[in-house]
Amino acid sequence: MHYMLQKSHSELFPQKIIDFDAILKYSRAFKGYNARVKYTRNFMEFRLSHNWKDVSDEIKIGLIQSLMNKIYKTDNKTINIELYNIFLKKIPVFTPITKTEPILEESFNRINREYFHDLLSMPNLEFAGNNLRTLGTYDHGTDTIRISEILKKEPLLLDYVIYHEMLHKKFKYKETGKKRIHHSGKFREEEKKFKVTDVEEKLKNFLKKERFRQRFWMV
Repeated sequence: MHYMLQKSHSELFPQKIIDFDAILKYSRAFKGYNARVKYTRNFMEFRLSHNWKDVSDEIKIGLIQSLMNKIYKTDNKTINIELYNIFLKKIPVFTPITKTEPILEESFNRINREYFHDLLSMPNLEFAGNNLRTLGTYDHGTDTIRISEILKKEPLLLDYVIYHEMLHKKFKYKETGKKRIHHSGKFREEEKKFKVTDVEEKLKNFLKKERFRQRFWMV
């Protein structure tokens, strides 16, 4: 077993005997600083993005311990987990910006100026297909906002979805060990500050029309 896995488990669960085998792999299949663990009762496989290779072992131990917390549904705290969480918050600072779209950039700058006092740094910005189910996402590991192309023709709704994803960039997420909280109370509070109060209703009506239109043209 890799020494980091042994150390991670021993410090996180000092009273538990290690009664399983485990391996650690680096993978170029993951973007940014993503990681994943697959496990059975007697085996764990930790796969980390190749970007983690040059990161301090102390921070990587915090990452592994966070994944172990998920497996055991615990919320144990260690110095390494604290270091890992600090590192996560700084990822956008040193993530290269290589992708942008003029329409999304204009929206981002508009929302940044009006709601964030121009304090949010520009992330990677890209369109991601004509998706009606997932209108937007923010990938913290690659500092990337992706928006459905379906919103290109609706500037107001585009701004609202961009605003939602920018809030994800601002607040990150809270790691409890048992689960990852993306929409905290502060997040929801900020989301309600969008200037158009009935924007959610407008968004629902727009999606309803688009679904009907797509269904009609498919017949």
